[in-house]
Amino acid sequence: MVVAALLVANQSDAEEFDYVDRFSNTVTTTHEVAYTIKISEPFQSLGELHHRQESNGHMFRVSFAAFANGSDIILIHAETLEDASGMLNYHHLPAGEINGVTVGLREQCLPMEAEASLAGNREALFVKDQGFKLQLPFLLMQHLIASENGNAELVLSYGRHVENCAEISTAFRSEIQARIARAIELEPIPD
Repeated sequence: MVVAALLVANQSDAEEFDYVDRFSNTVTTTHEVAYTIKISEPFQSLGELHHRQESNGHMFRVSFAAFANGSDIILIHAETLEDASGMLNYHHLPAGEINGVTVGLREQCLPMEAEASLAGNREALFVKDQGFKLQLPFLLMQHLIASENGNAELVLSYGRHVENCAEISTAFRSEIQARIARAIELEPIPD
C-alpha cells in the first residue's frame, strides 16, 4: 500500500484526525493498531503529515511520520479505512518480526521511471520539503500489521536508494534487515 500510496495522485486536503503522537523519536499510534515505535537517535524527525488518499478503490485516513538518517528513511503510516470494509489483511504475506512482534513483510522498489508519478504525491513532496533527498531507484522494506477487523493498519517502512531494482542482492537485503533491527523498536500498547 505504501508504494501505491506514493504513486497515487488523488489526495485531498488534510482532515481533522491524527493517529500518531510524536515526542522526539518516539511515536505512539492512537488508532485500532496501537503501538509505540521508538526510532534510534541517528535518525532525525522530518515531522508529520495527516491526509486522505485513495488506494485500490478505498479511501484511507492517513497519519504519516518520517525520520531520516542520511540516505535512509523510516516511514510510519497509521491508517484507517473510511468505508470500514474490513479489507486489510496481511496473512498472505511472508511473516517477519520486529522485537518479537509478528508483521507481514513486503518489499517494493520504485524504479527510475516512477519520478513523474511522485511529482504530485504529498508524502514524497513532504519528505523532500523537509530536506530528504529521495533518489530513485528506491527500495522500501515494509512491515505491516492490520487490526483484527481489517479496518486499520500500521505500516513501518525502511527505505534506501539502490542502484537497480532488478539487481538487489541477498547481502544488501540482509544489511537493510540489520539496520531495521538497530533502528526500530516496536511495542504493542495493552488494551
